[in-house]
Amino acid sequence: MNVVPMSKQALIQRRSVSLLPERLGLAGALAGLGGGLAMTIVSALLTRALDQDLWLQPKVIASLVLGSSATTSAGFAAAPVLLGLLIHLAVAALLGVLFELFMRRITRLPSDYGVPEVAGLAYGLLIWLAAYFIVLPLLAPALLSIYAPALLIQHLVYGAVTGLLYAVLRPQPYASMG
Repeated sequence: MNVVPMSKQALIQRRSVSLLPERLGLAGALAGLGGGLAMTIVSALLTRALDQDLWLQPKVIASLVLGSSATTSAGFAAAPVLLGLLIHLAVAALLGVLFELFMRRITRLPSDYGVPEVAGLAYGLLIWLAAYFIVLPLLAPALLSIYAPALLIQHLVYGAVTGLLYAVLRPQPYASMG
């Protein structure tokens, strides 16, 4: 049997090597973009399951800039949909950076044992609470018309995917923490 013994230190070094340069916020932004894309896909699936316009959520997000005219036409409308997606992904990336700050700088949590995934779920729930009860009533009451459990599911998906991608992009095993 060809077994190569590997020291614990070598295993820790191998697992904690990141493919990205050490720039604060980069891994969080990329993880947030991935979470935002997953959230967009789940959003489309849920709005279709609820028999709503597939492009409703991006158009409602775009209505923050374009006004209520962004949601008047049914179906795909390039300008409102693309603007809404751009705003959504920019906010997702920014929230991903905040997630990285929380994971790496504030709490110094490890990236193994499922910690980022559970932290991501909790983060997604926290974002949903803040968005649904504070931000949306102030900025976009039209988004409150979207079914609340669907928004909760989308935010949990965002948090879980962001946490999972962050763990891959910025590995920091528990054993390497000092």
